[in-house]
Order: sequence, then C-alpha cells, then structure tokens
Amino acid sequence: MNGGYKGGQAGLPEEAPLSWTRQRVGRQKLLLWKIRRWVTVAVAAAALGVGGATVAHATDRPEVIYAGSVSGDVGTLQISARAGADITGITAHVISYGSQTEVAEIRTRDFRLFSGTRQDGTWRTKKPLRLSEFGSYRIEVDVKDADGGRVWREPAGGFAYYPVARFGALTVDRTTVDREHRDVKVEGTLYGRWPDRHQKPLAARQVDLNVDYWTQTTVTTDARGHFTASVRLDEAASIQAVFNMDGSTPTVLYGESEPIPIGVDQIPTRFTSTVSATDIDFGQPVTLSVKVEQKTEEGWVPLGGRSGGVLFGPNGDQNSVVERFTTADDGTFKVDYTPWQGGYFQLSLDTSDDPFLQAGTGSSEVVHVHRATKFTAFTAARADTGEVHAEGLIDFPDGWTPATILVHVQYSPDGVDWSTVATDEVHWGGSGYEFATDVDKSAAGYYRAVFDADDNFQSATSQTIFVPASV
Repeated sequence: MNGGYKGGQAGLPEEAPLSWTRQRVGRQKLLLWKIRRWVTVAVAAAALGVGGATVAHATDRPEVIYAGSVSGDVGTLQISARAGADITGITAHVISYGSQTEVAEIRTRDFRLFSGTRQDGTWRTKKPLRLSEFGSYRIEVDVKDADGGRVWREPAGGFAYYPVARFGALTVDRTTVDREHRDVKVEGTLYGRWPDRHQKPLAARQVDLNVDYWTQTTVTTDARGHFTASVRLDEAASIQAVFNMDGSTPTVLYGESEPIPIGVDQIPTRFTSTVSATDIDFGQPVTLSVKVEQKTEEGWVPLGGRSGGVLFGPNGDQNSVVERFTTADDGTFKVDYTPWQGGYFQLSLDTSDDPFLQAGTGSSEVVHVHRATKFTAFTAARADTGEVHAEGLIDFPDGWTPATILVHVQYSPDGVDWSTVATDEVHWGGSGYEFATDVDKSAAGYYRAVFDADDNFQSATSQTIFVPASV
C-alpha cells in the first residue's frame, strides 16, 4: 500500500460511540428527524462515492458481493465474496474517483477472514489503509478460488477515506427543569477519528445542539475541540450534539453524541371535594363541590382558570361522562348530576398546555343510589292449625331487581315494638315477586312484611294486619 497520512496526538480520550438511543419523543418529530438524517447521510454518501451492498445469488464460480469501508472503522476495507470452492486469493485495487488512477493495491496477505467461511465469507484488512490523501475511492476486486475459478468485479464498491466525527461524553448542568429554570448548559468535546484510528480534537467546527432531534442552536468548537452552549426546554426532552459535514478542510463525516434525557419537575396539584348527599333516591340530583389547588413555597393556593373533566361511575372502568369544568379564580367549581347508579365522581385536571403542572386526579365520596321498592300485597291470617300464614307480593318499579330478595315477616303485640319472626326468599311467581311463610305464634298481634334497604334499593314496609288469638 502507498504511504499514508500521519498525524494526531497521544493520550486523547477514547472515541465516543456513534449509536443513538431512542428517547421519549413525539412520533412525528422522531420520524421527521430520521428522514432528515437519512437524507443527509444518503446525499453525503452519494457525493463521496460510498458504495453499498449488492444482492447476488451463489454460483459455482467466485462472486464478489460488495466492497467498502467498515462502519465505525472507515479506514478498514471489507470485502464479501463467495465461491464453490475455498477462496484462495483476493486482490483489491483502490482507484481515485478524481484522477481515475490507482492509489493502492491490497493483496491476499493483507486480508483476514472476519466472518463466515472461505467459501462464503467476509474479509477485512488486517490494518487500516494508509492512503496519501483523504477522498472517495472506487474499489475493484479480483477473487480466485481453489478450483481455478476467477472473477474481476469493477467496481465492487466505494471507499470513503475521511475522518469521522466523534463526541466525548456530553455533560449538562441539570437533569431536570422546572417552570423557573428551563435553561440547560451543555458542554462537550468534538473529536475526529482518522482512518488510521488515531483521534484528535476538531477545532473551529460547528456543532448543532438538538432538542428532541431539532436543532435549537449551533456553536463553534475552540482550539481544543471544546464547546459550551445553553438550550431552553419547555418540556421533557433529550439533548444531543450533532456534527454535520460543513465544507471545511479536511472533510469530516457525520457524527453524533449519545442523547441525554432531561426530565421535568412538575408542580403538584390536588382536588378537594364534597357531595351534597351520599345516599339519594333514584332520579334525585347530587351536587359536587370542588376546589383545585397547586403547591407553592407558600403552601397550597387556588388554581384558577384551569380545565378538566368529571366522570361518575362505580369504578375506574365503568363510568359516565358528567361534564368538563373550568375553575373560577378561587379554584372552585360545582357540578349538578343525576346518577343512574351508585358510584363516585372521578376528577382529572387537563395540563396538556403546561408540562410543568402535574396532571392531578381526584375522587369524591361514594354516592349510593337507592331504587324504589314497594309491597303491592300482604295478608296474614290464623290457620286452623293455630299458625299464622303470611304472604304477599313485592315490586321494584325502577327497573332493577336485587340478585337475592329477602322479606322479613315481623310481629308486634301492640303495633309499636316489632321483632322479626320469619324470613323468606322471594321468587318470581308469574305475576310478581311472591313470598309466603307460616309463623308459630298463638297470641294475638300485628303482622307486617319488611324489606331492608341496601346500597342500591330503598327499604319498604307493607300494610299492618291484626291477627286475633287462636280460639
């Protein structure tokens, strides 16, 4: 190979990796950034004459698949080839795109099998190439196999012999921002990794500082490749330093730092609520009174002019939309609502327009909605055996029926003090929900039927029947 470019300094920091880590960003921003970066790299590669892989099918004769620079180690030449027998010889010719002259010849002894087999593998040069000039080169490849097969591919690919931008560790003066402190100071160092793998700072080069993959500011590196800048964040985002080819000499290929995620310290919010009643009959309204506050250094203060939504339901999965609200200057609002079932109000604050404000949630006390219950018939009479036979019908006119319906038959000697003497489970009898029971009671007295209220139904009491003593 021809004599190469020499330079660089000892003891420089290790190169920074090129790969970037996905951060939480809006899909549209990230997609547009990818497209922009792809276009930039694709155009640069085309302008520099960097060739890509070409698909081919295996045959008995040797076949060169592609040749080109190794990603992340651009001074190393890589050749992929296959044949029906072991490949025994590889010769690569490096041709200048500008002068169309050969600047280097790399022979079999300069290659090592990097991956695959000698019949289908990838070979890389044992050392980076040392060419006399930076530039873009065409690669022509001659391959021989053990059966005497031979192929010459012209061109087999392109070789970009340039320094590549690398960043040292990017540092920031804060990892979170808040409403009063949104500026983030960013520092870093830009290096160039030369094709022979040595690295040195890049002075007087422009570096873009991206916030969520969009350039916010551009700075110029000093003599040591160092740069400092400040960016302003209005929400949680990632910060990244990017070097784009800038036309300076020597040409340096694209490079980027690892993104640094910056979070947001949000202001806590809270709901304080009361309901006008926790037990109502079906069809009755209930009033919800709410105060919304934010936490400050002085304590909790009203949060006026903020919007949100109110739901009502028995749990977080089954609920109905009540309405949207906007708080008054004192942070309060009221809602009148007629629930069709029991549950509680669920409150949510909309802070989509203010990432520094916590999207608080809250809930009210449980409101029980009691549907109507009534007895439509009740009788009690002494049987010949001396027992009292009681029976009747119960109805639930508001549309719902308890899963289990229990009716208590009660006795009172004076119609004032009552005690339960029998309990019967009610069943559908064709014309209504029927119950019937016999009570062993010899004394005269009053009888009635009672249904106890629960969280969903009202209580009900039948008419009172006097039953005389047994004769």
